[in-house]
Amino acid sequence: MQSAYGEIAALSMEEAALERSAAYLHAQLSRFLKLKERVLICFPNHDRGSIGWLMEQAVRRCGAVPVLWGPEKTWKQLLQQAFFSHAGAIIAMPLIVLGLTKLKKYSGIPLYIRNVVTAGYPCLDWMIDGVAGGLDCRTWGCFGLGTTCAVAGFSCGKSLGVHLRDTEYGVDIVDSDGAALPAGETGEIVLYPKKQPWLRHFTGDVGRVETAPCPCGCAAPRLMDIRPGSAVDPDLAELGQRLQSWTSVLDCRLDKGEYGLEIEMIVFPGEKLPKLPSAAKQVIRPWNPKEDAPFWYMPLADETVFLEEGY
Repeated sequence: MQSAYGEIAALSMEEAALERSAAYLHAQLSRFLKLKERVLICFPNHDRGSIGWLMEQAVRRCGAVPVLWGPEKTWKQLLQQAFFSHAGAIIAMPLIVLGLTKLKKYSGIPLYIRNVVTAGYPCLDWMIDGVAGGLDCRTWGCFGLGTTCAVAGFSCGKSLGVHLRDTEYGVDIVDSDGAALPAGETGEIVLYPKKQPWLRHFTGDVGRVETAPCPCGCAAPRLMDIRPGSAVDPDLAELGQRLQSWTSVLDCRLDKGEYGLEIEMIVFPGEKLPKLPSAAKQVIRPWNPKEDAPFWYMPLADETVFLEEGY
């Protein structure tokens, strides 16, 4: 089934669409951001048209102060910026925030973050638990088309789902043949713009739509129980969760190469490590504060094409 990732992303970058998205995120973030509060924004791209750029605009509209961290920045610099800026909130991809919680625990450096917004990649329950427990904060989630400006929803809390931005985007849940499923049933998530519903992006992620009102009072449909689907190797996803759940593992990268499983991990010296499965290639090295930067997640095939074609 052909996916319209590039076309939907391009539509989200039109001036009118950017303005609507910035206004939408302003409304969501203003529920908890304080005037002049410093907000750490962490994405691999902060160029115009990216989710990092859009979040910066929304934070400024809230009267808060964006602090940017991104490409070619190290884990140590992330910890330093979080501490010295006295950031009260952070907006980032889930595993970046999770890494920050591990750095906080290992270093003993206090942080002041009370709200976390994840975006750019689905934030699973085990990630939310690690972040909320490590930072003693409230978590929120922004749902959209990867790291583009196509923002399709925002969550109000764990296990309550993502409130869909149904004035702009629609979501269908489909079976393996692409046929729409009734509300409440679980299947692949398909995202489309309401004004051009024939442009459909098959996300590869799995979820369900809940139409009952949310306990928070919002009546918008909610996308629930989001988790990786066909786009992610289930064995690698399970192993990644097991390894990333350890606070001794700062970062890891997994792949299935020509000769089998390949594992690369950055760990904290002196900490207990998880038991690893047999692998064709295994690299385990202690954290080097001067050099180690995050293994930024590999873009989906659709996202790579979108970037290469220069939309």
